[in-house]
Formats: sequence, structure tokens, C-alpha cells
Amino acid sequence: MLFISNINYYLIICLREPPLQGDCTMPNTMNTSQLKDELTSSSTEPERSKITKILVAGSGAVGKTTLLQVLKDNKPLEITDLSQEYHRTPFINIETVSVERIGGTGSKGIFLMVDVAGQLDLPIHALRDFSTLALGSVELVMLVLSADNIQTLFDLKDWISIIKTQHNEKRTLQFVLVMNKCDLEHCIDPGLVKQFMESEPMIIASFDISCKTGEGLDEFQKWLIDTTNAK
Repeated sequence: MLFISNINYYLIICLREPPLQGDCTMPNTMNTSQLKDELTSSSTEPERSKITKILVAGSGAVGKTTLLQVLKDNKPLEITDLSQEYHRTPFINIETVSVERIGGTGSKGIFLMVDVAGQLDLPIHALRDFSTLALGSVELVMLVLSADNIQTLFDLKDWISIIKTQHNEKRTLQFVLVMNKCDLEHCIDPGLVKQFMESEPMIIASFDISCKTGEGLDEFQKWLIDTTNAK
């Protein structure tokens, strides 16, 4: 059995044998240019979506996993059925978030968000023991802290240190500071946050948000799209 496309079969027959009456007559509407265009278009691959990998780092109970779910749903907790109870990430959690879903109109881009356990002292931690999985090809690091817990700001020093140590790619990492739970009573002085950012030049922006009420989410999402060129 001979497996060959009709177009190629037609070309081979016409080149090797004189055409028989009624056979192998080139249609008047098909010329070389059109044939080339047809062959090219049939083999053209569909446009691939741009994937932007983001690491979500920070202490336990600051709302990292909740933030990912809120971004994915594009709705704050108050208008969803998502539980507000604390769910600890035991090792690593990976979510995909459509760029179009959070405001990138017409975009086919995807955010691949990697949420790791908030306890750095675990015997096995994704950043130390599976750094390629957690940090490989990461373009942005979201440093999440809680507005009602000043210790979560101090803990970020350790997170930044281990990320810098384990990141072995030539790509320069960028960090963004995300203070969650701004609907609760603040106990972190803005001046302290400013000093923290000045001590870490790799932090390029900071946002105050609330996953519960949606405060600050629109501004943060727009920045996320613009900064990562995920349009």
C-alpha cells in the first residue's frame, strides 16, 4: 500500500509520465504560489501560549495558597464559596492562572505559580531539596507577608537568602512584596517596610492587598501583567 498525499502523488505522476487525456490536468485555479501557500499553511504550528513562572514565598498562614486561588478565580473570598480556613501546604503546590482571567484581554498567556511550604525548617523543603523544580526558569518571586504579623516580614530575610543561594541560573531574579490581610488591624509600620525594601534592591515593588475583600487586587494584577510582559 502506498501512503502519499494527493498533492505529492499528483506532482510525481505529472513529472515522470506524460499526462493521459483527462488525467493529471493542473486546475486553472492552482498555480505554484498558491500550492506553496497551501503546503505552508497546512504545516504551520498554532501560536504557543507564553508561560511565566512565578515563585510564591513566605511564612505559613500568610495566605499564599489563598492568594493563588483568588487570582485563579479572579474573585475575593467574600464573593466565593472558598473556605477561609487555613490549609497548610505540606510541600509544593502548583497552580496555573490564565492571564486573560486576571485582566489581560485577549492574552493566551499563562502564569505558572509555584507555592512552597511556609516552614523553612522542614526536613525536606522544595527550595533546598528540589530547587530545580521550585526555582527553575522562575521570572518573578512574590514575597508574601501578613499585615497582622510583623514576624512574617522579618522571616522574609531567610526566604530571600535561601532563594538567592539555591538559584543558579544566569537570569536575574526580581522580587515583589505583597502584604496580605490588609483588612485586619495593621501592626507593621510602613516605614519599616520601606527600610526592608531599601535593604533588598531586588525588590522592585510592593502592594497591600486583601484576599478577603479584594482590596488592592486590581492594581496588583495589572502590575503583574505589565511587568512580566504577559499580554
